[in-house]
Amino acid sequence: MIELQWCNLGRPIKKLPSTISVDLATGTTESLYTRLSAQTGLSRDRLRLTKGSDGSVVTVKKDSGKDVTVEELGLRNGSMIYVKDLGSQIGWRTVFVIEYLGPLVLHPLVFFLLRPYIYLNSAFNPLSYIPFLTTYNSTDAVPSPTSTQALLCLLITLNFVKREIETLFVHRFSASTMPFSYVFRNSAHYWILCGINMSIFLYIPAASTAASWWPKALLPENNAMITYAAVAVWVFAQVSNFVTHMTLRGLRPEGSKKRAIPTGYGFDSVTCPNYSFEVLSWIAITVLSGGNWSAWVFTAVGGFTMMRWAQKKERRYRKEFGSAYRKKKVMIPGVL
Repeated sequence: MIELQWCNLGRPIKKLPSTISVDLATGTTESLYTRLSAQTGLSRDRLRLTKGSDGSVVTVKKDSGKDVTVEELGLRNGSMIYVKDLGSQIGWRTVFVIEYLGPLVLHPLVFFLLRPYIYLNSAFNPLSYIPFLTTYNSTDAVPSPTSTQALLCLLITLNFVKREIETLFVHRFSASTMPFSYVFRNSAHYWILCGINMSIFLYIPAASTAASWWPKALLPENNAMITYAAVAVWVFAQVSNFVTHMTLRGLRPEGSKKRAIPTGYGFDSVTCPNYSFEVLSWIAITVLSGGNWSAWVFTAVGGFTMMRWAQKKERRYRKEFGSAYRKKKVMIPGVL
């Protein structure tokens, strides 16, 4: 038996014991989290333990899925472990569901129900003060949406239906929870930029404002080939994105934190083809919208964010796998 010393890091943990006894050979790090959770009254997911010797996080599972013992972690009698309360937690899967729910609900809601109210020029409508958005008097009938707008609503809705299904049945997460406060930050991108912003500016009645700054000959309403090409690219990107997600799912057995270099479709060319295909699908939406500025903004912000994620993942792969990692680009073969 050895005694480990505990030190509070961050917000105070009132019931944190000063020491805890554990069997060196058979005690597991998982039992440390469980016992601390019971003694402090805090959820196990709220606690983060780090070694005082090097600041590394106290892990509970090996890549094989087996428990890590106290001895294997290098802890000895008198070792110091820092304990931090991460605050209220929420499941990663739940966060993803909430993120995608915004645009999934808002686009059909605006398209089918709210258009007659959003685009009326009325003193009681706060949106009336947005230039080029509401030019119809309260006595006028708002024109019906165009076939292109109906197609946009369909594709965007299907995109987020797919995401919700993948979140529930495909994705596997290395961490079970995140701080609850993050849900607002993470949801803002989808609820505001895609949900509110895009739904309002994509479904403007055709007669109320120019569709975009693009030449009229290139607008989908005036060029059927543009529509067919954009839809074909969107379908290709969505199917390809799903294939890459299934590849990633197969790399990590359920309940394991095992990491491996993904290979196969898309992954033989870049680090994160799932991001590449995701951005491609939104470029198709932007083209189908006639270059609508709200679609450009969402695509650009999302593309930049995914590029940063891909670069971070590429650095992690190089650090973890060394020379075994041989890809040279993260999202665009030969370019980025």
